[in-house]
Amino acid sequence: MTEQLRERGDASDDVVTAVLHGLTGQQSALALLDATDELLSSDVFVASYGVRLHKAFLAGVRTPRPVVAAAFAEGALRLALAGFGDVARTVVMLTPDDPHGLDPDYVARLPRLLGAALDRWGLGQSVGGSLRDTLAELQLIPAAAAAAAFESGLHQIRSAADPGTDDPVALLVAARKNFAHAEAGEESGSDAALYGSGIDAVMAFRRGDELALRQARQSLHRRLGDRADGLRGGHLPAWRRPRAEAGFAWNRLVMILTRALDAATRPAWLDAWSMIDAVVDAYVLDRAVVPLAGPADADSFGRVLRPVITSSLHGRETLLMQLRVAATDDADRVGRLREVVAHLDAPAAVTYDDDNSRLLSLAPSMVAELGLPDAARLAHQVDDDTLRLVEGMAYNAIVRRGSLRDPVIADLLERLTTDLRPCADYTGFVRQYFDALIAETVAFLATRHDLQRSAAVDYLFPARPPPREVRLQDDFADWLRRGLLAGHIDVEVPNVATGRADIKVGFGATRFFVEVKRELRTSARAELERSYLTQAADYSGTSATLGMLLVLDLTSHRAGVPHLSECAWVTRRRPPGSGVDRYLVVGRVVGNRPTPSTYSQPANHPATSDPATGS
Repeated sequence: MTEQLRERGDASDDVVTAVLHGLTGQQSALALLDATDELLSSDVFVASYGVRLHKAFLAGVRTPRPVVAAAFAEGALRLALAGFGDVARTVVMLTPDDPHGLDPDYVARLPRLLGAALDRWGLGQSVGGSLRDTLAELQLIPAAAAAAAFESGLHQIRSAADPGTDDPVALLVAARKNFAHAEAGEESGSDAALYGSGIDAVMAFRRGDELALRQARQSLHRRLGDRADGLRGGHLPAWRRPRAEAGFAWNRLVMILTRALDAATRPAWLDAWSMIDAVVDAYVLDRAVVPLAGPADADSFGRVLRPVITSSLHGRETLLMQLRVAATDDADRVGRLREVVAHLDAPAAVTYDDDNSRLLSLAPSMVAELGLPDAARLAHQVDDDTLRLVEGMAYNAIVRRGSLRDPVIADLLERLTTDLRPCADYTGFVRQYFDALIAETVAFLATRHDLQRSAAVDYLFPARPPPREVRLQDDFADWLRRGLLAGHIDVEVPNVATGRADIKVGFGATRFFVEVKRELRTSARAELERSYLTQAADYSGTSATLGMLLVLDLTSHRAGVPHLSECAWVTRRRPPGSGVDRYLVVGRVVGNRPTPSTYSQPANHPATSDPATGS
């Protein structure tokens, strides 16, 4: 009946209603996708029944089968992208109030749909903001984190191309970090690596790093080959087929790199903008879609929709190229034109008194890594060449660290280190030591939060009497002794402040103390700090004003456990009469955990409209 219906625009209402009801009852994702492609390939059917079909797809999202629900969501999005159906309801469907409560198989497919929606509607302040907020939430959910990081990176490329953006390079650095996180994902890892290599090329050229440029070119060659093989051997939905064209833009970037490496001239912003422009072009082609098939002509629905980008890069690059060619190749125009080109190519004149402007221009990665105050102090002591060298080291560190951690852990680490920046002692070697402790602690929290990886740890499970905090203390100290901090760990250290410290992490004169507690009544953040912060902060009164509080949460968790991102935070306390704040990282280890099956619920999907009522 589907094949007959797609060829006619005058079927009876009863027939159309029957088909739509049958569609919403579909239990097979593959059958649903085939039926969707069949119906959406008919411009006659879509013109007559597209709005009703869109409502049916929205209703189908409520099915308890998560993969089928995702297929319905894709159909609804395709119709809305093409102008058939309610955009607002589509956005509501894509932005659930509590994505953490969705089935992992459904939520894993949501970032790709959000990315397609952002490509089309991302410039709208209300709609775009809602889509971006949901994407940020998905980066905290393991099943969707890698895909959400990839889509966030693409959005940052889109934002960097906006002519109203004050600092496009900082956005590229942020995008590179997201692509590094996403490389660990199976579905988007290769694409993330390709975009990452493109940004590597731009950043290497900015700092004049010829070795890094050559490495970026080699990486792009390799990634492009892998991508071509993947497109040939894998399944690519028909509505996303235009992305094969993106290879041409990536190849253009390789050619720009080749020209830049062969040229015996200093780096010029003309070439950097050309590279950024090539990455943006690749993004536009890569993200183009054909939401409705049909004949590919101007009057049909089968037209390509490309991401909406209000970019001035292409026009700027074209103008500069014309000026350079005119000044180089035409012997009669060597006067004023060469002066113009020299002015356009020359970096902006910056004095050393204007450290922030110079710093943001030459070393955005260093600012992201150290924070503006510390980066500015360092920049004041070095010349431009040295600053570019340090920038390269900072950029490589960001990429390397991002590629080694999953997005949830990476986001938590970044939040903790950012919140510690106001601490006056959090600099230099002290910061390096404390960062090592934070990294080990977050890895410990993540492992103990996952019962599959900590099944043998008895204090995590219900017990009578409840376990003492010494079980957590011994376990954490043993964890630290097995890692990078081996040789720096002591337990039950006497004569610290006014008592005995549970765990000391010592680096000569620099010492950090970890206070370990257990909580039986309430795990609210404010209550934990009220109960234990005073003692934990007191230990940091004679060394660096940095410390740690680790709490074994043995409260009831029958309704579920907090997310890992909620199990660590930075707080500070200033004792009465003191003028110095103590900064503490608080970590919560969730114990007294029943098995997940005791509080599992049926799959939950966003409620939408009913195709029969049209509401």
